[in-house]
Amino acid sequence: MMKKKIFIAGILLVIVAASAFYFLNQGGGLQVNAAEARIGKIEEYVEETGVVAARNHIQVYSPASGKVTQVLLDIGDQVMEGDVLARLDGETLSLQLAQLDAQRSAALAQLNDARKAGDANAIRSIQLDIQQLSDTIQDMEEDLENTRTLYEAGAISKDQLDSAERSLETQKTNLEKMRLQLNQLNSPVSQNLIAQYEAQIRQIDLQKEELASSGEDYTIVSGTSGTVLGKTVEKGSYLQPGMSLMEIGDTANLYVESDILVSEIGDVEEGQVVRLQNTDLGVEATGKVYNIYPNAFSKVSDLGVEQKRIKVEIEMDQVPVGLKPGYDLQVRIITKSSEDTLIIPENAVFTMENIDYVFVASDGFAELREIQTGIQSGNDMEVLSGLSEGELVIQSPDGDLEEGAAVEVIMQE
Repeated sequence: MMKKKIFIAGILLVIVAASAFYFLNQGGGLQVNAAEARIGKIEEYVEETGVVAARNHIQVYSPASGKVTQVLLDIGDQVMEGDVLARLDGETLSLQLAQLDAQRSAALAQLNDARKAGDANAIRSIQLDIQQLSDTIQDMEEDLENTRTLYEAGAISKDQLDSAERSLETQKTNLEKMRLQLNQLNSPVSQNLIAQYEAQIRQIDLQKEELASSGEDYTIVSGTSGTVLGKTVEKGSYLQPGMSLMEIGDTANLYVESDILVSEIGDVEEGQVVRLQNTDLGVEATGKVYNIYPNAFSKVSDLGVEQKRIKVEIEMDQVPVGLKPGYDLQVRIITKSSEDTLIIPENAVFTMENIDYVFVASDGFAELREIQTGIQSGNDMEVLSGLSEGELVIQSPDGDLEEGAAVEVIMQE
């Protein structure tokens, strides 16, 4: 009787173990996240931050010094080319005109000296003066010897001897100056130098004309039409030549500037589609690369790293309502795109020996699949071959996952 009970208990243990083994292999596989291979559109892009800017943007600078007596426009005001922006007190105009006269006289003297170089008549004239002075000096040297003899004999005083020596030294100095002038006249003059002096004189004449025509008060006018974007002076401010007065731009003609890393600019071409966005402002727009600057410049990143970048201008297809100069936008320049193509999550792909693979969840088991990839965009990857639409790929596969392993799929959106 006891043996029969033991036999029955053994059979029950075998049944329980077999059942456990069955359920572990049928419904207790490794849990994995999976996503479905889908057909869609994918875009590869260069991403940067862009800044909204206004066309015909200029800084207005003061060409004269003086106290600001009137500022006629404020930030946000519309202005037409030629409109008066501000007026300066005219008390300093006469002083500035006198300073310009002095600058013109100095430039004219330099110009005349430059033009004399190589003049045959001037050269011959100074050669004659040098010869005449040389003869005079020779006579004075002979006279000085006689003067020394008389002094040693006690016939003349020491002051008379000193005076004769000083006269001779003065004439020798004059002779040296003449020789330097002759060298200058014999030296070929650069036509560029003459042109520089002439341009300097013309610039001074224009400044004088502008100051003279300003009347009692000096007026500063706008060189373009647009909107006043910034103002740096108020009534009572004192300006010096070259100081900024106002910033003006055409807010009806906005575009976007973006500084692209030199390492990425090779993929960017004029005419490429650009997607623009600012989620905080609720702004979405499209545009095209309009202009790529020919020169690079250095820019320090937010992390303090100096980088070489190229400025790119982007024309918007339609300017969103409320967009203003200075706003930041996310810029995505589309460098490649593919439509009606197979797409899977990028984190499903891994590489072994330079070959791309994925694990496909098929009938509860993991199947290793070699694939050929294309465009990568953010978290998406294009698959050119090796997969079909609707197949489930395992995301971020565990390093211990092997082909044929039982898996329990958790679907991801």
